[in-house]
Amino acid sequence: MKYTTIILILLIITSCLQNKRSDYLNNIDLPPQIAYIANPNKNDTLCISEIKRAQEDIANGKIVLTQSVGLGTGTLRYESELRKLCKENGLQFDVDLFSCVEEVGQTQGCYGAYMDKTIIEKFGIDFKNNIHRQADSLFLQNADLHDKVVQQWGCDERPRLPSENERTNDYLTTIKIKNLKIENDGSENGEWPFFDLSFIVEKDSTINGFYISYFASNTKNNEKLKQELYEIAVDYIKENYPIWIPGKIEGIPVRTDNNVRIFFENNNYAI
Repeated sequence: MKYTTIILILLIITSCLQNKRSDYLNNIDLPPQIAYIANPNKNDTLCISEIKRAQEDIANGKIVLTQSVGLGTGTLRYESELRKLCKENGLQFDVDLFSCVEEVGQTQGCYGAYMDKTIIEKFGIDFKNNIHRQADSLFLQNADLHDKVVQQWGCDERPRLPSENERTNDYLTTIKIKNLKIENDGSENGEWPFFDLSFIVEKDSTINGFYISYFASNTKNNEKLKQELYEIAVDYIKENYPIWIPGKIEGIPVRTDNNVRIFFENNNYAI
């Protein structure tokens, strides 16, 4: 009899908590995606399967704070800090990959939406925004205290030349080569070789740490000249663009991994 009474009390408490969560969700404005998963289209098999996967994970004690990531979007500069904060709150962190190809009638992101609903029930409507802000604040603190190098895409303001108000693209210059037999690819537009060249812009506006992030040789012969072209490019930047305004986060300068694109052309330019 004693155990029966305890079980009944636990059932009543669980029921009350569920009712409170339901009332809470009914009295706040939910994002459309979360509202949709309450009653997805019966033909939306992708969404339904993602909801089922989320429910199974939650039943096994796994609540995930997700970040939607697609082609060139969604990457977080403070992911490391966010993972730590999630762990402190009994959550896991994972990316929710979105395909650039969408099927008609099929909804992506329902796993993340169901997890968001669960997080709202557990922590409140503002929790996800707040933990993101907290992680970003920790990221900036770590970057400032430990001189962490920040990728240029992670800056609020990208590195720029002193003559620029802001930097809007990666193209820097075209170096015209005379004494190396570089070639274009012979196509209609005649594509010449180019580097995506990266280097660190220090907080004092000096530069160092050059490396190649991408090289488009466009011909086999140009590939053989990679090291020579690299040295030419580095010397050219050091001589012509030695000073850069560092990237900033919330107005604070940070050491920045900067990237520029440099084209080469075979022309009458003496190196």
